[in-house]
Amino acid sequence: MSPPGEPVGRRTSAWVLVLHTVTFKQARGLVPIVLVVGAGRGLGDGPATVVALAAGITLLSLLWAALSWWRFSYADGPTSVVVTRGLLSRSVRTVPLDRIRGVEVEAPALHRLVGLVRVRIDAAAGQTLGKEEELVVDGVPRAEGDRLRARLLARRGPVGAPGDPDGAVPPPEPEEELTRFDLRWLRYAPLVGGYLAVPLAGVGALFRVLDELPERWRPDLGQPDVSGTTALALFLLAAAVVLVAGSVIGCAVVNWRFRLVRRGGSLVAVRGLVTRRHTELEIDRIRGWAVSAGLGMRLAGAARASALVTGLGDAARRGQLLPLGPRQTAWTLAARLVDDPGELRRHPPAARRRSVVRACVPGLVALLAGAVLGPLAGWWWLPAAGAVLAVLGVPLGLARYAALGHTAGPRSFAVRSGWLVQEHAVLQRRAVVGWQLRQSVVQRRGGLVTVLACVGAGRGGYAAVDMAAAEAAGFARAASGPWAATLEPPA
Repeated sequence: MSPPGEPVGRRTSAWVLVLHTVTFKQARGLVPIVLVVGAGRGLGDGPATVVALAAGITLLSLLWAALSWWRFSYADGPTSVVVTRGLLSRSVRTVPLDRIRGVEVEAPALHRLVGLVRVRIDAAAGQTLGKEEELVVDGVPRAEGDRLRARLLARRGPVGAPGDPDGAVPPPEPEEELTRFDLRWLRYAPLVGGYLAVPLAGVGALFRVLDELPERWRPDLGQPDVSGTTALALFLLAAAVVLVAGSVIGCAVVNWRFRLVRRGGSLVAVRGLVTRRHTELEIDRIRGWAVSAGLGMRLAGAARASALVTGLGDAARRGQLLPLGPRQTAWTLAARLVDDPGELRRHPPAARRRSVVRACVPGLVALLAGAVLGPLAGWWWLPAAGAVLAVLGVPLGLARYAALGHTAGPRSFAVRSGWLVQEHAVLQRRAVVGWQLRQSVVQRRGGLVTVLACVGAGRGGYAAVDMAAAEAAGFARAASGPWAATLEPPA
């Protein structure tokens, strides 16, 4: 029995036992231990041994899943949500509703087969034991997941009648569609490193499986009679086709039917083919936005847009406003949330000189080393490579300098940096919780300083690199308020 006034704990669906058993969610960590123990005691290599191991691990997973399910409960009261879990060591975590930053409802493929979802609740509690920054309720019916999302994100007071533990779902609010993923944007997928990693991982897993197969089951590719140049060309062509096709397929699977809508005071993003995700974020918690693009994406006119939300776990994924699309679309969408402060101010010529010198240093070091090792060891390739790197360092340094910029407006400020991956971040004045100035010896001689705006959203800090030291205090004051007027570069 729960104490009077406390929310009544609920259990998840018993079908989650099947899901966790099939995926070995609890017992997978013991598989290496079982194998080590079995190897120490001696195991045969016949089919009976494999079947026995599989049956034993499956039973262990089922038992562990049953105990975890029996000892897990959740409760959503009028002011807080409580999650209780643990077998031997019990853990009770209570989070007030006003601390919840976002709710994500996931529906993986196996969950959808039995009509269940997984609910992730961002609690804005920072890093906790076990590196968990969220509450997870795994294995509830879809209707219950929608009810939890609506109730936990309701900010206008308790939902439902007093004393009603179920809490009625409020009537749906009108939606405004902000954007949806266009299949034509898949052409940008090969330009994103994250999507290129999908086919690489798939090919690596395939080769590992082939390596584990018995010799008689491996495909016989024969010995094709081709010259070395032809074989290399065919290999490079096949690799390019696999990378392009795999990245496009991976992007399509992750962002399938992506749709971003504004519903009342929340942003709702829905995406995914295999795992369908429903992410809801409070607009009041958004402190800014960032538009980022790699080198290839910039050349193709593409970009990604993300919201910077206070206390949001896994912000790189859950804060996405536009996972991939035209740069102008990303810019227009982001600017609807926080005003763009305007055109960026260029950094002083000293910053350009420093950027060029830093880019040329590796080549110059290789050139000097080659001048010594060339006559002694015959490494004539080293000074040649150093000279090439030093020459290429000039346009690289100029490109890095061109990416720098900062500005402050009446309600927001912006900083930009990065060459390989360029990020333009815009933040509200109220997002700043502190300022940090960093100045190396070389920066001090050039009258430069790196100004870091410490915020409670996104990755926690955004820097204006190599700005004029004399402008640091004025920029901080304009970007956050009079309290930053005394900011001075370190002596």
